Amino acid sequence: MACSSTAAPASTSRAPADSIVTTAISVAPDTTSVAVSTTLATITASTSTAIAPPYVSEIYSDATNWICRGDVADTCDETAPLTEVAADGTLTVEPYEIAVDPPIDCFYVYPTVSDDTTYNSDLVPGSETGVTKLQAGPFNQVCAVFAPVYRSVTTSGLFGSTPGNFAEGWDMAYRDVLDAWRHYIANYNQGRPVVILAHSQGSFHVVRLLREEIDPKPEQRALIASAIIAGTSFQVAPGQDVGGDTQNMPLCRAVGQVGCVITFQTYRDSVPPLPGALFGAPQGATASACVNPAALAGGPGFLDAAAPTAPWALTDPDAAAAITTPFLGFPGLITGECKVKDGYSYLAISVNGDPSDPRADDIPGDGAPNWGLHSLDLSLTQETLIDLVRDQASAFVGLQD
Repeated sequence: MACSSTAAPASTSRAPADSIVTTAISVAPDTTSVAVSTTLATITASTSTAIAPPYVSEIYSDATNWICRGDVADTCDETAPLTEVAADGTLTVEPYEIAVDPPIDCFYVYPTVSDDTTYNSDLVPGSETGVTKLQAGPFNQVCAVFAPVYRSVTTSGLFGSTPGNFAEGWDMAYRDVLDAWRHYIANYNQGRPVVILAHSQGSFHVVRLLREEIDPKPEQRALIASAIIAGTSFQVAPGQDVGGDTQNMPLCRAVGQVGCVITFQTYRDSVPPLPGALFGAPQGATASACVNPAALAGGPGFLDAAAPTAPWALTDPDAAAAITTPFLGFPGLITGECKVKDGYSYLAISVNGDPSDPRADDIPGDGAPNWGLHSLDLSLTQETLIDLVRDQASAFVGLQD
């Protein structure tokens, strides 16, 4: 969509990050000490216009085309408390506090959910609002959430019941994401660090955004705390953390590392992807990447999931019915580990069920053949990712929890 050459006035007075300078971060994930040195451009409110050239979107200057916008009250300002279900059946409601003036933003791009009967969706959110609340809303504990409506390829378009040109439809969706990103950077970001969060179709568009728009531009890279892109096939050079879709932004390998990428696609450990799978696929001379949110440097780790509350969680239906929070967590139940099989890279999920305890011994959510646990990519990792973003925010702006 066309843009003007004059910047619109920022509609928010949120404080930008104070000066962000070269930072040396020493962390010790698990028992391994990892030293990470990340060089960031100095960013202040006075230099924000240099970071973001003037840009006004005809679409995204209209507040109705944002499901969530961090400077106004919306669906991403609601609480989403979680009940931890321990192995012995003990239920603990975890504290939930929406961050007030958080030091970091989150820019979210949703997956394929539109049930519009056209090939591309319109700009009136329907099911897009629900998935945004589910996947991005809980990040309001650590960031101000921005979620544009975009003309995504619909479920009927993607799966063939509505005819259309895939290349043209996919490009239209990406152009909206690009337009929204440029408008956000120029008018709302104010030089603040930002996490990009996406899933499925949204992740494929964000991979292109990184490759063509963000990674080649030092002034934009300097703003990125991380890009969390689940359910895609992000490419790197074989055996390397860069060299595919990005030449500068590496994979995240340590807690507190910034300017990096977290990417994964979930499959059961017992049902890995087969040749022809859409997610985790290598492309030519490059390899698909996987970063385990529970063990960034590699190896297995317990994932802190956040599943929508449902009766399957406990073997006693009366106990399950007593849970009143919208989300459930299961400490120690789910293990993730990045693996490669036949060239396909994936986050292998193991469920540590125990028939003698009152918790469910398995999780629902398997998709179509060769899609793995795709619909659960962010649910299985949500609380772990929120903790990682909290650490990145502290590292990026020099704050301590």
